Amino acid sequence: MNMKNIFISMVAIATFSVMYSCKGKNKEATSDTTATQEPAKKEEAASTTPANEPKTYTVTFSPDSALLGKNKEAFIKIKNAKAVALQNPDGKDEGIELTFDLDVTNKNKIGTSSFFFRTDNFRLALDNNQNLTEANGNSSGVDAESTKELTGIKYKIPAGAKPKTLNLFHDETRASVGVELK
Repeated sequence: MNMKNIFISMVAIATFSVMYSCKGKNKEATSDTTATQEPAKKEEAASTTPANEPKTYTVTFSPDSALLGKNKEAFIKIKNAKAVALQNPDGKDEGIELTFDLDVTNKNKIGTSSFFFRTDNFRLALDNNQNLTEANGNSSGVDAESTKELTGIKYKIPAGAKPKTLNLFHDETRASVGVELK
């Protein structure tokens, strides 16, 4: 029996050695492969990035939420805001495209009413005293004690103007939030 135990131990050690040496080689092969692929990916990314990338702005809404409705049943949260400078092929300024999403929460208790929320009655006030309507919007029914996401709300701001205030309307109520581009 002693010889049998020695034989089993030797087989176990040999198996462990083979497995350990194979894992080490795979790690080296993987790291060599990724090392040679990394520069190729970086060169490819650099070559596909356009040299005339459009200017982007950081958009800040202050405050970024509001309560609307006669009974303050609609809680609105503005998120994912971004703005991009628009230019024609010759590089002429054609304004700014401002986009954002909304989370609309119905604060009514379950068993009470749902409401329909629309963004087409919002107005974006500019620094030149113009009020813009949306270029693209969204609407949805919102059930009691639930939240709906309204995406892709878009405004086209004319060249030379900047947004100042976003006026939100719902159920004959209004809330204004400041807009700043940096």
